[in-house]
Amino acid sequence: MTAAARRITRLKRVDRAAVGFITLGGVGIIVAVLAILIFIAAEALPLFGAPEVAPAGSVTLAARQPGGEAPGFEAFGVDEYRKYAFVIEPDARVVFYRLDTGAKAREYPIAGLEGAVVVSSSRSLLGNYVAAGTNDGRVALLQVHFTPQYENQTLADLATDVRPRRLVELDPSKRPVRQVSYAEQEGQTFVAGVVGGAEIALFWTEADGAEHRATLPVGAPESVTHVRIGRNGSVIAGTDRGRVYHWQLLPELRLTDVSPVSDRPITALEWVLGGNSFVAGTKRGELSGWFRAPVGEGGEYAMVRAHTFDTQHSAVTAIAMSSRERSFATLGADGSIVLRHQTSERTLIELPLNGPARHLLITPKSDGIVALGDGRLDRYDLSNPHPEVSWKILVGRVWYEGYAKPEYVWQSTGATDDFEPKFSLVPLVFGTIKGTSYALLFAIPLAVLAALYTSQFAHPAIRSKVKPAVEIMAALPSVVIGFLAGLYLASIVERHLVAVLLMFVLMPMAGTAGVLLQRLLPDTLSRRLRLGAEIFVIVPALLVAGWLAVQLGPWVETWLFGDARTWLAETLGLTYDQRNCLVVGLAMGFAVIPIIFTISEDAFSSVPSSLTAASLALGASRGQTAPRVVLPPASPGVFSAVMIGFGRAVGETMIVLMATGNTPVMEWSIFNGIRTLSANIAVEIPEAPYGGTLYRVLFLAAALLFVMTFALNTIAEIVRQRLRDRFKAI
Repeated sequence: MTAAARRITRLKRVDRAAVGFITLGGVGIIVAVLAILIFIAAEALPLFGAPEVAPAGSVTLAARQPGGEAPGFEAFGVDEYRKYAFVIEPDARVVFYRLDTGAKAREYPIAGLEGAVVVSSSRSLLGNYVAAGTNDGRVALLQVHFTPQYENQTLADLATDVRPRRLVELDPSKRPVRQVSYAEQEGQTFVAGVVGGAEIALFWTEADGAEHRATLPVGAPESVTHVRIGRNGSVIAGTDRGRVYHWQLLPELRLTDVSPVSDRPITALEWVLGGNSFVAGTKRGELSGWFRAPVGEGGEYAMVRAHTFDTQHSAVTAIAMSSRERSFATLGADGSIVLRHQTSERTLIELPLNGPARHLLITPKSDGIVALGDGRLDRYDLSNPHPEVSWKILVGRVWYEGYAKPEYVWQSTGATDDFEPKFSLVPLVFGTIKGTSYALLFAIPLAVLAALYTSQFAHPAIRSKVKPAVEIMAALPSVVIGFLAGLYLASIVERHLVAVLLMFVLMPMAGTAGVLLQRLLPDTLSRRLRLGAEIFVIVPALLVAGWLAVQLGPWVETWLFGDARTWLAETLGLTYDQRNCLVVGLAMGFAVIPIIFTISEDAFSSVPSSLTAASLALGASRGQTAPRVVLPPASPGVFSAVMIGFGRAVGETMIVLMATGNTPVMEWSIFNGIRTLSANIAVEIPEAPYGGTLYRVLFLAAALLFVMTFALNTIAEIVRQRLRDRFKAI
């Protein structure tokens, strides 16, 4: 084999190796991107999975006869390990039963109630506070404790204890307490009970130990069917005429609202976790959620029907609330059990009928449902990891506690455990679009026009210096730009707001005036100037305009506005945040300019010089040639540059994170802050528990960000291809 043949063979091998290496790299990139997408989808999809429930067995509680419950019996509870259940017996005993066998484990007599009959009882949602109302107008207040006992670091059993809190004479007339409700909060005690047909007896203490008593009559011909006392001494009472009365005990006793829930009797009533909202069920099976919200323009509050749920198949006889989130279960007169969520209004699970039941609860860890009736206890295992998420929550308007109307809100965490999570992605998408729009409004004109000037007007010597300098801007880390924008630029814009706004008017006028001034130079002088020398006229004009804006800013502000920020708030109703979209637009626009400039300049420079020469030969000036001859065939490249800049702005994280207030508001005002999808992921992911709802919603936001950019890039590619086909014949 000759040397030439060996060299050709070697080149072919190198060529095949290069092709294989490049192919492997391309396939590897595609596989890596697909793997990332699959991982994101796998983390986000469980949000929409249906809850799972499975029967865990039924047992008959020993020493309890069918129908043996007291007429007003409601208090029974389960420990968080689901080993024991306790009930209040009519003969004034607290009895503990094993959940697995139904055998009686322990019992404790209620001190002070010897010889009395318990006719009603209740258990608080948190703390296992129990109230037992008697047939002689007294209420015993207790607290049930479960203490884990370990052997070799393994849970062996639970120690149970019943601690008396106090004995209250609720009704001096010694009438039976038909319904009772009890709550404790920060050293304060609140007790409410139904005595007679339409009277509510109240007892409460203040933090300083002062005791108060009152009796609330409900107007005839109504009678009270249910009473519940909640946070800060809020009392609600349902009647047989379908209305719910609402009183506030602190700072003084007063009737605040009467809610027209239905035209049928209220058969179930319960406070939701947090004690700000309540759910009411009726004899017709209707269910609705209510809370106090601002109404009108006077700052007044009133009870509003914020949520309406699917109707139960029969009368709602009991409502069981979760102590961890805002799920609740409802029990129908026909024995049906339905699990729902208050905020999302979702019907999560409908359990099959398993015989009549009288009482219902959700276990402390929200991992089970327990129903009790006629001495039989039915247990269900529950897996309900993300009840608060639905498409309505993510993309719809939701009426949250304390809001005047349904709104789009993102607020994932709060200061208390009873916080109502708000996971609307709409403010984040809006913030992403808003921040990107303002950045591109600043970047596109500067970058495209600068690229057009550099490629068509500037002298080659100037061009060789300008383009590398602009490309160096792209190497500046975005975290540095965000740092300077947040700590330095934001304060300057705040101090010189009017001056900055004047620059947007005066500087374009000065640049245009510089061009016109250069054209007015005598021909003898203009011929001696190098191509692109007009920059030495335009740049000083721009500097003078900037200086003039700074000097005129305070005078214009005093003359027109007095104080610009006060005028914005009082006249236009706009709030000025120091870190706002104006700062983000300037900072992020600065970061996007190099990308758009570089690609646009290459597009303009790639236009055949024969087209430019032909236009100039026909007598057209460079100012006429650039927009009419150079720009059309370069438009596909310019459009690609703009879309790549758009993608850079959409995915920007650090600049938005540091240069804006990170507030997820939905206003187009340039003086407000924003929160974008990418910045939200960066802020929230360190605090998101692995596998929790927030964690998976953030992955859903990442998937949404990918879909947005993919869709926009696809549309951009279609438009670019059509522009290319249109001008390819030139």
